[in-house]
Amino acid sequence: MSQPPPPWPSTPGWHRDPEDPTMIRWWDGYQWTANRQPTPPPSGPFPPYPQRKKSGAAKPLLIIGGSLFAFLLVVGSCTAVIGSSGGDSSSSSARSSSTVTADESGSVTVFAPDPSAAAAASRSAVAAREQRDREFRRLTNKASYRNVTSRDWQLVAKNPDAHKGELYVIYGRVVQADAATGTFQIRVNTDGQQVDLYDFDINTIVTTGLASFKEVVEDDLVTLWVGVTGSETYDTTMGGSVTAPKVEANIVEVYGNAG
Repeated sequence: MSQPPPPWPSTPGWHRDPEDPTMIRWWDGYQWTANRQPTPPPSGPFPPYPQRKKSGAAKPLLIIGGSLFAFLLVVGSCTAVIGSSGGDSSSSSARSSSTVTADESGSVTVFAPDPSAAAAASRSAVAAREQRDREFRRLTNKASYRNVTSRDWQLVAKNPDAHKGELYVIYGRVVQADAATGTFQIRVNTDGQQVDLYDFDINTIVTTGLASFKEVVEDDLVTLWVGVTGSETYDTTMGGSVTAPKVEANIVEVYGNAG
């Protein structure tokens, strides 16, 4: 059975409890609530209705909810970007490198690379690879190298810096191929022709290009397909120094041994 309202005006507040005159009870304007307390002395004012404290967890929950929403939005954006990549591999690469960012408010920004820049980079990479392949074929083709006379090679050796990049076929006797020079450099007395053993008289520093010196030893007679790289000055065991032409061997063949 419902309790009668307090005497008019029945505004929200503390009123005498109709069930227990010694208690006061809160009337919310529509019905009695369960909030009761002893009736205060007549001179004392009614205490204020206890207010419900706002939960301190509300703000963290809002932040967590916003972050979760931003994360789901980012995942959805990434999925859409990846899913939209068709059979075009270059387009797929460009899309997969997109950058997705989200700020604290949940706003998502997608930074996609310029398709024209990606296409230009791809063309540049292909061109560079093709250039390397052409250069490899050129340097491993014996027909790319110039045959010269003894005199012609002497002129090149006299001023090697003026002939950098030029390709020649030369012959020689290996005079140093030891632990000091290692497997990447040897010293050879050379000539432009396959002359007699003691007629090889142009001291030449030979480094590895595409060739290998692992099977080359001192006194080997060799044919070298080389590119001129300049000159080099080194100290001798006698305390002086020598400047010699320097070449890079791309093909080497041993045709004899002077030992």
